Amino acid sequence: MEDTLARVAADEEDPTCLECGGILKSATVMFGERLDPDVLGEALAVSKACTVFIAVGSSLQVQPAAGLAGVAADHGARLVIVNAEPTPYDDRADEVIREPVGTSLPKLLAPLQSGQKSPAPRSKSSRRCLRGRPPP
Repeated sequence: MEDTLARVAADEEDPTCLECGGILKSATVMFGERLDPDVLGEALAVSKACTVFIAVGSSLQVQPAAGLAGVAADHGARLVIVNAEPTPYDDRADEVIREPVGTSLPKLLAPLQSGQKSPAPRSKSSRRCLRGRPPP
């Protein structure tokens, strides 16, 4: 990718693949494209096995990836949502954070970086929004 970006920086318009001449695209999935079934299967397995699922900066509306939050919650994971706007999974989340990602994510990850233990999972009745408002 760095080589391709260097070609763009050097004013090469829409660089093509040097091997086949085809269109170059980063390893992303564009809206409407199918997800790689192996990648999706692995994501599903990890979502079922995780203890904490953090959704950052996502509306959680585009399936099938959005459904992974629900899968994780269904299998006992703590669900943490960091997003500026409400999502369909807010009512299932243990934490809902409505601050800019650049502000909230460092605060959220600080205990992990310092080696502190994560708190024990809370009951769904004790869910809260970190901006001081109760979840919807």
